[in-house]
Amino acid sequence: MFLISHSIAKISSFRILSLWICFAAIFMTLDSPAVLAQDEFVFESSIPSVEIEYPEGVEGEVVIEDGSQFADIIDGNFIQLAPDYSREMLDFQNRQSNKEILLLEHSLNSSGQTNMTLGAQFRASAIYGRTNEADKFPYLGRFPTDFEGDFASDIRMLQANLATSVNFGPRLHGYFETLFSDVFSFNNPKQGSYQVRQAYVVFGDFSRSSWYGYLGKKNVGFGDMGTLSPFSQSIPWHYFGALGEGGGIGFDNGIVSATFAGLSGGRGVRVVDSKASGDVNNFAANLLLRMPLARRDGELKLGGGFIYGTIYDANVPEHNDPTLFGDPNGAWDVNARLRINRMHLGFEYVRTVNDWPATNHEVIAYSAEAALDSYFISMPARWSVSWSEGIQGPPGTDFEFNRQLVIGYRVEPSRNAQISLEYVRSTGFAPLVGLLNLSDPEVVQNSVVLGLTFTL
Repeated sequence: MFLISHSIAKISSFRILSLWICFAAIFMTLDSPAVLAQDEFVFESSIPSVEIEYPEGVEGEVVIEDGSQFADIIDGNFIQLAPDYSREMLDFQNRQSNKEILLLEHSLNSSGQTNMTLGAQFRASAIYGRTNEADKFPYLGRFPTDFEGDFASDIRMLQANLATSVNFGPRLHGYFETLFSDVFSFNNPKQGSYQVRQAYVVFGDFSRSSWYGYLGKKNVGFGDMGTLSPFSQSIPWHYFGALGEGGGIGFDNGIVSATFAGLSGGRGVRVVDSKASGDVNNFAANLLLRMPLARRDGELKLGGGFIYGTIYDANVPEHNDPTLFGDPNGAWDVNARLRINRMHLGFEYVRTVNDWPATNHEVIAYSAEAALDSYFISMPARWSVSWSEGIQGPPGTDFEFNRQLVIGYRVEPSRNAQISLEYVRSTGFAPLVGLLNLSDPEVVQNSVVLGLTFTL
C-alpha cells in the first residue's frame, strides 16, 4: 500500500486519468442499443396475493407515449416493494462499500423493464449508561455533549431513511436515499438533520458483463466497515467510514469484486478529504475475494483497500472545516470474514500511511468479532461479541485510544423487524473535536443499548 501511494503521487495527470476511466465505464456499459423504453409495455403483477383494482375502462397497462413520458395510470408492478432487497440496501451495519452490486443484482429481476422499488427504514434506540468521570461519555453511538453528570439515558429515533431504486432499462439504474438523524448530523450543509445521504446512478447489466460504472454521491469503496454487532458500529467505521461524490468503474463476477473511483476534491463526509474543491484530486480502490467452503457450508472473504486523501492530514483535529487540510495522508485497509455453518468471524485493520500532524502519530483502527446464529423459539437470532479499538496518539498520552467492547443479542420476529440488546463497555475518552484538550484515558462508560430496526 505504501508503494501504491508513492507511485500514484508521481502521476501528474491523475485527474485526467480518473475522468477517462469514468467515461470509459459509462461507454462500456452503454455500447448496445439505447436503454430507452419501447412504445408500449404491459406489466403483469408477480405477486398472486395482491389484487389490484383499476378505474373503470383501465386494463392495467403502462403506456410510454414518447419514450420519456409515462402515462398517469401506472400498473401495480411499476412501483414495487422488495423487503429483502431494501433491508440489505438500508442495512447500516454491513456491506457499506459495494451496495451498487445489490442494485445491479436486483435489476435482473426486472427483465429489462422500467420500474421503481421503494424502501424505508426506522432505527429506534434506547440507552442507559454510567460513566466514572462526570460529563465524559465515550460511547460512540451518541455525541459526547448529549449527556451531563454521571448517568446517560436516552430514547430516540436514531435514524429514519427513505430509499428509491429505479431501473430505467437493462443497463441504467439509479439509487436515492434520504436520512433523518440528530446523531449523524453536524452544523454543515452536507450533514444536516435531514439530508440526501446517497444519490447515484449505475451503468451495467450483469446478464451481459461483470463490468459496471457509477457516478454520484455514495459510500466510497474502501474497506469493509461492517460489524457483527446488532446495533452499535465498530470503531473502524467511526474512524474511516467514507462517503463522497465521484465516479468509478467496478467488476464483480461473484468471486472477485473490485472498484476504482475518482473522488471530487474538498471535504467529503466522514473521512474523505483533499485539498481543493472543483477538482477530481482524490481516489479510492477496493478489492474483495469470495471463496466458498462447500464442505463446511461456509464462505471466506478477504479484502483490502486504499484511499488517497483523508481528514487526518491537518494539524487541527476537526472534520467539518473545508479550509483545514495539509499534505495528503492516505489510509489502507485489510479485512477478512469467515462463515462456517452458523458461526461467523470478522477482522478488520485500517491505518493511515503517515502520522496525523495533529497528534504526531498514525491513526489506527481495528476490530475482532465473532457471532453465532441461533433461534429464539422459532425466530432467527444471533449472539455476538465485538472488540474494537482506535489509536491516534503516542503511548501514554491522554488522547491515545478509544476502545469498545460490545456483547449483543438480536432476534428477528419477522423478515423486516429486528430487536437487539447490547452491553457496551467504552474505555478512554478521546473525542475528535477537542481531542488535545478534553481527552482522558481513565474514563469508562458501561451502557445497555436497546435497538429496534424496522425495514420495508
